[in-house]
Amino acid sequence: MSEHLAQDGHDPRPDGREPSAATVRLRATTRTLRAHLDELPAVFHFDGPGDQFFAESAFPFARWRYACADSLLGSGFGGTVVGALARSLFDDGLRWQWIGQAPAERRPALLSSLLEERNRICGYLAEHDVSCPNLARWFVPLNGVTDLTGSFSWLSAPPLPDEQALLDMFLASSPATAAPATQTDRPEDLLAAAGRMLAVSGVHGAATILAHAGHGNLLGLQSSMAADGVPGHDLRADHEALFMHVATVGVTVTLLGVCAAAPECWPEEVDQAAYLTTTMQLTQDVVLAASAVHSLGEAKPAAAASSKVRSRARPSLLRPQVLVARGSLLPDIADPSPVITAVEEYDAFLRSWYTSPWAHGDPKLASVLAYAGAHSTFATVMATYDQHAAVASVFAARMLLEEAARFTWLAQEQEDDEAYVQRSTRYFDEFRARKKKTIGLFSSNGVSLAAAERLLQLPAHVIEGPQATAKGRKPLPAIDELLLAMGAPFPEPGWLPVAYSLLSQVTHSTPTGLMHMARYVDGTLSAHEISPEMLALALDVACLGSARLTGLSSLLLTRGDDAAKRYALGLEERALAVHARARLVHWLD
Repeated sequence: MSEHLAQDGHDPRPDGREPSAATVRLRATTRTLRAHLDELPAVFHFDGPGDQFFAESAFPFARWRYACADSLLGSGFGGTVVGALARSLFDDGLRWQWIGQAPAERRPALLSSLLEERNRICGYLAEHDVSCPNLARWFVPLNGVTDLTGSFSWLSAPPLPDEQALLDMFLASSPATAAPATQTDRPEDLLAAAGRMLAVSGVHGAATILAHAGHGNLLGLQSSMAADGVPGHDLRADHEALFMHVATVGVTVTLLGVCAAAPECWPEEVDQAAYLTTTMQLTQDVVLAASAVHSLGEAKPAAAASSKVRSRARPSLLRPQVLVARGSLLPDIADPSPVITAVEEYDAFLRSWYTSPWAHGDPKLASVLAYAGAHSTFATVMATYDQHAAVASVFAARMLLEEAARFTWLAQEQEDDEAYVQRSTRYFDEFRARKKKTIGLFSSNGVSLAAAERLLQLPAHVIEGPQATAKGRKPLPAIDELLLAMGAPFPEPGWLPVAYSLLSQVTHSTPTGLMHMARYVDGTLSAHEISPEMLALALDVACLGSARLTGLSSLLLTRGDDAAKRYALGLEERALAVHARARLVHWLD
């Protein structure tokens, strides 16, 4: 990239929109920070303790996702995937802030969380009667870097708080009102200062908007409803700013937390004080540029901050499979190339037919976003799975699977019209209630009601439906229930909840997810390469989710015309062909 482009950020973008001067400045600051982060060499100590390896992996994985988010800005597709990546980095920042505050005590919690995640996966397998012949490979995809087979002694470490507990602790600590840190270069002091940058007004509401995007739901897709953009594809400027603000501080806090928790991983040839000082300055530049766009203002204490912290209890019984016998470890030899061939055939068919959402009258917003969002998110998978941004494909695949399960539940045939109306009301009430709650989280935490409503307001050309929710409304079924229903035609219907759990290891940056984002072959560690099992699973469910979302929304938009029916059937047929090859790599179903 030329010095000119790095400074003004005004390189042409495929989305064809002309960004405001404030957005141009924001993109220039994120790119400058991204280039700076990439300059830091990664250091790994093989044969050290497992928690050290996970600590040394955390920052390279975080800056990888940050680079992916930055590269998707203005790309013309995958706008909401940026939100998913940002939420992931937000959670990483909270986690490494917690670990960095007491590293000797808390870093081993990474190992106890590894066993707990394995136990949860085993629970899904047992509960849903799903077989997984290569479970040991899923649990230990890296063999030889360090001993990750497991030990019950790891449970002597404190439990690692989940994302909600970390958010509760962050909100209860009132970082916005904390005293400024002493001017020092120590990572511990810089960590406190960086944490305050995360405390934008209404951070709880911001985290909720990021969660909507991360789950690919109707509210999340509305982040792509820009007045001058393509629905499902292009981000709104204020949401782009919010996403990159949070992602930037998240990756910086992760770096500082790792520095405090694993000082041995710092490269000797780099002046730590100078590098971290520059990082803080560049992070502050992004925060200021982002704040000028999203207009949430400086952090203010919540009107009624709660000190209550919810925590997840450690399971009382761990299954024996969480400990992997050395003799059951499998070599890294699976070949995803037949899966890729089938996915390319699916993609060619997907792009062989389109319909205009407005060709048959005024369409429903949900159908437009499902159709356009499915195309956009699957395009993200195809553009990234074999590129440097490959991790984005896992995020996109999980989003497609989750929203496909919800949309299948909404659109499937009912016994009568009244049953369909009730289900439709329940679906839309869910997101009306979530929108109201999000606005309330903003307005009760230092953001004006007008600013909060503006952040969730749709463009003027979109006609919004009723905003009131039914009395005594029922929430949507749990995602496991929806995935089970979607998996009903398969020999093992429960494989989809298991697949969702395995993909979540990556999106939640668990130790298992970190292991699947690297390869260790012939003594060489490749830190930005997806395991063949995770790649096959991501491509498999991406096609299944895309086929279901695109097919159903096409039928709704065209009111069931014959061309849409043939197209929907063709998508399902080719997605099942992908699954037939992918299951020979990931071995689910």
